[in-house]
Amino acid sequence: MNKEIILQEIESFNRTLDFVQEEQSFIKSKLSSFLDKIVLNDSLVWAETLHQEILNRESAIQMLKNDISKLSLELKTKQFVNNIVDAKVLAVFKKYKQQVGYIEIQFLKSKQSANEKFESAIY
Repeated sequence: MNKEIILQEIESFNRTLDFVQEEQSFIKSKLSSFLDKIVLNDSLVWAETLHQEILNRESAIQMLKNDISKLSLELKTKQFVNNIVDAKVLAVFKKYKQQVGYIEIQFLKSKQSANEKFESAIY
């Protein structure tokens, strides 16, 4: 796989992870508003669970972004024959691509569930 294509994909990874972080901040804000309006026991348990999911995802994002930055730096500084990366680098890239995809899918599911809960509390 071409080094330049991988670098472009890495930038896409970072944009995806940044998007998830921004959206999680928005969900945290909605969660605070939700808790201000409703303090039933089951809602409190749900809110604590959601908050823990957000914290766990945030930790995973930070670690993954750090790893992706290291890979990006390696790609930018290392010389490759005909700009084609070796199998080891490609395997790491594919692993990160899978992890970014997993985080994004899990986030979107969590976001949809949270939004449904928020909406049901409003009406």
